[in-house]
Parts: sequence; C-alpha cells; structure tokens
Amino acid sequence: MKLIKQSFEFINQTDFSLVGIKKHIEKCARVSYKSEDKITDTSYEKFVNMLESRGHDRPLEFGTVHLKMLLPDFQTFIHSVLTIGMFNNIWIKHAYVGDVIYITTNYRYYLDIIKYFPNVKEYFTEEDNEYYPKRYTVHMILDRGVMDEFRTHVGLSHLAESTRYCNYSKDKFNNELTFIDPCWEIKTANERITPEGTHMSSDSLEFLTALNEAEDHYLSLLAKGWTPQQARSVLPLCIKSELISCGFEDAWENFFKRRDAPDAHPMAQEIAKPMHQKFIELTKMR
Repeated sequence: MKLIKQSFEFINQTDFSLVGIKKHIEKCARVSYKSEDKITDTSYEKFVNMLESRGHDRPLEFGTVHLKMLLPDFQTFIHSVLTIGMFNNIWIKHAYVGDVIYITTNYRYYLDIIKYFPNVKEYFTEEDNEYYPKRYTVHMILDRGVMDEFRTHVGLSHLAESTRYCNYSKDKFNNELTFIDPCWEIKTANERITPEGTHMSSDSLEFLTALNEAEDHYLSLLAKGWTPQQARSVLPLCIKSELISCGFEDAWENFFKRRDAPDAHPMAQEIAKPMHQKFIELTKMR
C-alpha cells in the first residue's frame, strides 16, 4: 500500500498541426488505461484512427483546432452551423481582429463540422497567437470522490483513469494500491502498518487499517479470477485516480468559482486552490 498527496500539472497543447493535435489526444486518452508506455513517435496515427473507427469520441475533444476566416466567410459558416442545429458555444469560441476571425474548437467538433461542410478544411491553420481563444488542459492526481465532483463540470471535457480496466496487481502498478493521503493529518510512512512500534491516533490507525484491508481484498479477488471491473467494487473513494480535464477559460473560471470556494470539500479545495493560482498566472501571460 502506498499513500501520496494530490497533485496537478498543466499540459496545454502547443503544436496545432494535425500531428500535434493527434499526439495531444493520444497523450490525454492513454491516461484512462494507464498505457502511456505505449506512446511512440508514430503511435498517434493508429491510436486516433482507432478512436474514430470505434466511435470513442470523448478523447477527440482534447485536441485543439485553430481556424482562420475573413468576416464574410465566418458569417456564412456560423449561419450554416446554426441552420442545421450544430452550434455549440461550449466547444467553439472566436475573436474578431478587424475583418479576420480567429476561431478555436476541438477536434471532435471539427470532424463533425467537416462532415457537413468539407470546405471548412480550407480554413484550418497551424498558427497560434494571442488572438485565438485559449483552451487549458490539466492532468490531476486526486482522490476518487473529489474526481467525481470535478467531473460534474460539463463545460469541461474529462478523461479519467479507469478502475474497470486497470489491474493494480500488475508490475506496472508495483503490485499494490495507491491511495490519496487526506489533507487532515494521517501519521504514517508509505509502508504497511506494523502492529507494534507505530505511534498514531486510534482514528488514523483505523483509517489506515481499512485501506490495508481494501487492498488485501482487492488483490485476493483478482487472484481468485475476478476481473478488475469486478474487484474494483471493494475500492474506497480515496483510491488514487488520474483525471485530465480540458476547456476554455470561462469553463475553468466556473470550475474555480465552485471548487476553490470556502465551502468546497477540503480535499477539492486542496488541489483546486493551487491550480487556480497557476491558472491565473497562465492567463496573465497571454
């Protein structure tokens, strides 16, 4: 058994070519299955094609696409999208700079649009500058209960580590479970509890004993032939979980308004507050 603290990292896309878009999608999507070790310089093409062919559309939302149009073309484009009921102001933003319109959307929405309006491909651009509305991607390591709260923010796209597919008895997980250390005090080292020589409060001991027992039951059920999606039923909410979330600035501002608030769950605020501070730094840099 291992205890770790919650953490986060901004992993914003920086390459807006089709290759860069697909590489970013693969990087984000592989978190769900903890298969990051399978990423190579060329794996993105086969991986993204697999997502598209199987209809696994959610990961495609993590690729950021830039379009550049002149005002008359943009007006025609928006009118066409509205006419067929495809307009989604959560997924597409734009900025006017004179007669030039800088548009940002996600790869899933872009593919949907060009099915109906193939000529939109002509406006695809690899360029990036301060005029394009920005999307922000964060990779979080957090408590499962907190993760479930974060995923209620529908203005953001989310991908989560899958306890259905991840088998924590394998070598890649060091044959053990990892749990999140609560922000309230738990006095222990990253090792199993020994019955003697441990000095901690009775409630801390009870908490850690429960985690040890959960790990024992989970590993035992797998050894008896249960699948990960069956054995996960004994996992507690503090199981270490990874979440990648992506969205525009306004969606993140809404997120921080609720999760970095005085009445937010203390574990949610523990990770949301420093994320909020970093987010403010990044938006000021534009």
